[in-house]
Amino acid sequence: MPAPSSPPPLPLFPLPNVVLFPAGSVPLYIFEPRYRTMVRTALDGDRRIGMVAIRPEALNDSGDNPAVFDVGCEGEISGAREREDGTLDILLIAKHRFKIRSESLPTPSHPYRMAEVEYLSEQSGPENTSALGPLRAELLSALKELVSRQHRRVTAEAKNQMAVFQTKLKDFTEAELVHVVAQAVELGVLEKQRLLEAPCARARHELLIELLRFQIAESGISVAPGSDVLQ
Repeated sequence: MPAPSSPPPLPLFPLPNVVLFPAGSVPLYIFEPRYRTMVRTALDGDRRIGMVAIRPEALNDSGDNPAVFDVGCEGEISGAREREDGTLDILLIAKHRFKIRSESLPTPSHPYRMAEVEYLSEQSGPENTSALGPLRAELLSALKELVSRQHRRVTAEAKNQMAVFQTKLKDFTEAELVHVVAQAVELGVLEKQRLLEAPCARARHELLIELLRFQIAESGISVAPGSDVLQ
């Protein structure tokens, strides 16, 4: 179902180290009182939350409302569990990329940030299966090589979990695949933000392949000659 052109205002959940991608999901532990209120309000309504990353240069700001990137991802709470102390565990399923048009700061009666947003559409282009197929194969090849380099000495259980994950990747379309891999791999916030802001699936594939190849090269530097253990 296509996203509405003028979505209702979106509550913002800024985090320093989480970038959410469409088709991805993320478990979150909600402990701050204002965000507990935000989650409970969302659960009573349309269950929507806007995930945005805090700009790295704003991490040392003393205020409660640090600067965030303009582009984020809307998520829908698919499950929630409240603990005895009032904190919550939620699972957020990513839906739409968005860009913040304007923002209202918290008030005593409304303790979290809200934003007027516009959903971002994908740039038109040759993004069908035949066009993205070679990039899909290259992306999966790079991911497999990176995993093999980083997990030479891991438990059988961890290897099995990775094999299951790689098998599940076959179920995703090309456009979904790049988001799922971007969500799963270890990248910096700036790198993930670049991926989120890329205008189309092709651009995201190409950028993610480049980032994975860079990590592969770095892993080679970290291995001593004759050793199969990362230092």
